Amino acid sequence: MSRGVRRLRRGLVLPGDELAVIEEFLDGPGAYQDDGVVRAAELGDIQFDLDRREVKVAKKTRTPLLPEEGSEIIGEVGSVKGRTANVEIFYIGGVEVSPPFSGVIHISSVGINVKNMNLALRSGDIIKARVVNTRNRITQLSLEGPRYGVIYAFCSKCGSLLQQRRMKLVCPRCGRVERRKIARTYGVEELA
Repeated sequence: MSRGVRRLRRGLVLPGDELAVIEEFLDGPGAYQDDGVVRAAELGDIQFDLDRREVKVAKKTRTPLLPEEGSEIIGEVGSVKGRTANVEIFYIGGVEVSPPFSGVIHISSVGINVKNMNLALRSGDIIKARVVNTRNRITQLSLEGPRYGVIYAFCSKCGSLLQQRRMKLVCPRCGRVERRKIARTYGVEELA
């Protein structure tokens, strides 16, 4: 082993850092070969596999969490207009994301027959939904199925948290009854 390889046996490396020469070690995950020199492809810790004669870089940075088709999300309903509702996505697959992503729900993806989106969702509602499309950088969501819908809602008159009584939401403070597309886990869904 050369003096340079012994010196880099441990520690943090930056992309492009020289790790070894190809005669000593092959490039493994997180490394690449450039004109006979093995270099780091990403920020991370260097690891030498002496049995396989391979040098790897264990990535230090996180892979960004992006909404993918089929993922479950939790978000807050923003504006509700006619046939669509905008949603700020805070959790993807139970993992908090920051900053939040934006999503949209069309009335055809609500899962109940309504003529106006305000009968299914209201601004400020916390929902659980499924990602159905991410093409064109627009995250389209669906509330179809009993697992998806509003998990927390607030009274549009006094702002209190609505309580579920059968298939209706009732305000404990002012007695107002409101309609939403309710998820099976309304009021019990854990938000970390």
